[in-house]
Amino acid sequence: MLPVVIGAMEANTQLNQGLYQPGESLLHLLDSRVKLLLLLLLIVSLFAAPGPVRLSVLSVVALGGIAVCRIPPRQVAGKLWSLRWLLLFSLLIHLFFTPGLTLFGTRWLSYDGLLRGLTLDLQLMLAVVFSYLLALSTSPTALSVGLGRLLAPLEPLGVPVRECGGLLLLVMHFLPLVHSEAAQIQQHEQSSGLLDRIRTLVSMVGPLLVRLVDRADALAYEIVERGGVADDISDDRPAQLKPLDLGMLIGSVPLLVLLWKF
Repeated sequence: MLPVVIGAMEANTQLNQGLYQPGESLLHLLDSRVKLLLLLLLIVSLFAAPGPVRLSVLSVVALGGIAVCRIPPRQVAGKLWSLRWLLLFSLLIHLFFTPGLTLFGTRWLSYDGLLRGLTLDLQLMLAVVFSYLLALSTSPTALSVGLGRLLAPLEPLGVPVRECGGLLLLVMHFLPLVHSEAAQIQQHEQSSGLLDRIRTLVSMVGPLLVRLVDRADALAYEIVERGGVADDISDDRPAQLKPLDLGMLIGSVPLLVLLWKF
């Protein structure tokens, strides 16, 4: 299933690549398997008993990734701004309900809760930045293939790695289509009040489903008509890592493990 889907996806000249932006930065040149492993280690290090030193180091890593990819700060700030209500809610929950030292001599404002809330907010923002860097520097096809190759040792155990990879690839390409179709419909139905916005959202469901079904039918028809594979991507043999990838693993993994432990 995965080779057929990949072949059809690569042949589509109007493919929606989601957040992916082609480039020649260090992150773009790394193998998708290496980036997935590093992301996993970064997230584990980020949420495993965080401390000031660990969070400071990971913040420097995140800023370095943004600089390497030459991402405008406003673009990153826009992604983090979309999480403002989640971050505020998390901060308030910890501020009001965490036991410990209090603020300003009150009983209902927790100093310990403020620190924990700010720490959690920083963790969430760093996790979003790391994931955003992965999405910007890796195409959906490369991510799916990389994940499939990482999970390939599970195939002898009966795990349907290829089928799961094909479904993942379809989902990764289909979600941006949902967003784009909803945005196009919403542009033609501007509203101001809360009730008007609710009515607009309800009215969008029908046209959105119709257009998505049409896009899905076109994609399925193309897969059947194509029936081929992209040989450079769908090769069953595990691709060899380049010296750059091996060097990044040898240099980064021990440092992340030490950061996680200490």
